[in-house]
Amino acid sequence: MIPALFLACAALLAAFLWALQSRWFSRIERGFLLTIILAIAGFATLTASVAGFLAYRAARDIVHSEIVAGLSNAGDIVEANLRETIRFEVEELREYAAQLSPFLPPAQRNQLPVELHQMDKLNPQILQISVFDTSTALLATSFVTSGNDKTNLIAVATALEGSDYVSDAQISPVSSKYVLTIATPIRDSSKSVIGALTVRYDLQGKLANLIGSTHFGEDGYAVIASSQGRILAHIDQHKINRDVSAYPAFQAAGQGSGWLVATNLEGRKRLFVYRPVKSPAGNNPRPWVLFVEMDEARALTPIDSLRNQVLLAIALLAIPGLLIGWRVAVSISHPVGVLAQFVRKVQGGDFTGRVAEGSDEVGRLGAALNLMTRGLQERDRVKELFGRYVTPQVSEQIVKGEVNLGGESRRLTILFSDIRGFTAMAEKMTPAEVVTFLNAYFSEMVEAVFDQGGILDKFMGDGLMAVFGAMGNMPDHPRRAIAAALRMKALVSKINGDRSIHGQAPISIGIGIHTDDVIVGNIGSRRRLEYTVIGDGVNTCSRVEALNKEFGTTILITGNTYDVVKGEFDCRPMPAREIRGKTLPLSLYEVISTKSAA
Repeated sequence: MIPALFLACAALLAAFLWALQSRWFSRIERGFLLTIILAIAGFATLTASVAGFLAYRAARDIVHSEIVAGLSNAGDIVEANLRETIRFEVEELREYAAQLSPFLPPAQRNQLPVELHQMDKLNPQILQISVFDTSTALLATSFVTSGNDKTNLIAVATALEGSDYVSDAQISPVSSKYVLTIATPIRDSSKSVIGALTVRYDLQGKLANLIGSTHFGEDGYAVIASSQGRILAHIDQHKINRDVSAYPAFQAAGQGSGWLVATNLEGRKRLFVYRPVKSPAGNNPRPWVLFVEMDEARALTPIDSLRNQVLLAIALLAIPGLLIGWRVAVSISHPVGVLAQFVRKVQGGDFTGRVAEGSDEVGRLGAALNLMTRGLQERDRVKELFGRYVTPQVSEQIVKGEVNLGGESRRLTILFSDIRGFTAMAEKMTPAEVVTFLNAYFSEMVEAVFDQGGILDKFMGDGLMAVFGAMGNMPDHPRRAIAAALRMKALVSKINGDRSIHGQAPISIGIGIHTDDVIVGNIGSRRRLEYTVIGDGVNTCSRVEALNKEFGTTILITGNTYDVVKGEFDCRPMPAREIRGKTLPLSLYEVISTKSAA
């Protein structure tokens, strides 16, 4: 449970880091807040998980070490018991050999089977006793040796050389049991070797008694395997002689005691605790293996409470982690939200607001935003003031740096207008009244120009000059100029209505419109420039406007303009006039109204 939880936390951490790297949380409305909460709560949970995992693993290792220690003690008991058993059997065999010594002469050999039979009955674990003479001829045995259960001639030869012999456990085809072959020499009264006595000892029964009393947990049981990997002792007799040499526990036992988790012969995952056991056979240096097989979950039952406490601690740490993360996130996201709201106001054109400043990162950012806002506010103030002296379209493009300071040739439409008889009217007014009247008059006229996208070039006393098509793409600039002129004419009627209410004389204006190629750009000195248009077309338009007095008209346009707009406006042809600087008479038209109005 704990390792799985640790792996889950690690996977969540990897996913969180990927989300941060790819800025996945930025897709969520409160993504910044969620990021901080998850970071703090996740760190608390991960810390608790790591600490819990390490504590659980340490406790598990302690439990495993205790089992290893218990098995080591059991192995010591098995080794000591086997040594003592073999020692006792060898001593008894020597006594048997001393008793058989008088029967080895040929005259006494007919009594050997009887004596052997009696000695065989003394110990039920002795499966067979055999007597050999010095020529390794079998003199007597407690039962007939079959062809499949041949006498251990090495044991006989060793005994005839005067030494005791104990072989490793081997399975007997006759008894189907694991047996030890023990051999000792038979000596006469002069201590000379006159024969050999061998015993087949039932080791399996002895081992079964030893491990049968050894218990590990609820379902743990001990197994002893020979040095070849064959099971010598098992609680299940059907598993005797099974090959476990492929078991990882059997292979690892060659390096000493330990534990591991592996699959047994039935395919079940089990906990194996193992240790080598010294073989009782002196002729085999390879050890036996004593191992315990058990269910790991049951083996770890003593630390289940620790596991539950670790899980509870993780849960308890996750909750305050979320609360702390939420409070920290709010403390950070709130000022950030204030800054975001402030930026949105600035984006909407409101430069009057300010945010709190401080020494931390958010405070320094607030100070920078305040400085930026003051700069934008100052820029707009300059732009507004600039726009009062320069037409707004021009001022905006100058601020953006999009005005061609060198000038360029463009085909555009020019509009001139002035007030008829203004000099005589101004003589009857005070200077303040003149200024007030002109400000009100020009406010109306300039709005008519701006409504059609025109640019106010300059004021000239009671007159003004405007151009259409000087900036951007405006292919219908002739139509826009005439529309502005008709609007100006309508506004004069409105002004005259107000003047008549106050008992003032009406005013009249004259408007001249001409389309031509002129130069558009900044004209002046290095210290002062004026954005304007120059060219013959400007002079021509000024003279056309003056002809309104002669014809008694309000709006006059030239043939250049008429050729473009004749399908949109009702115009009346006027007599052609020669204009100074022109070799040919100039065709003129009075604009009456738009065709839809007609």
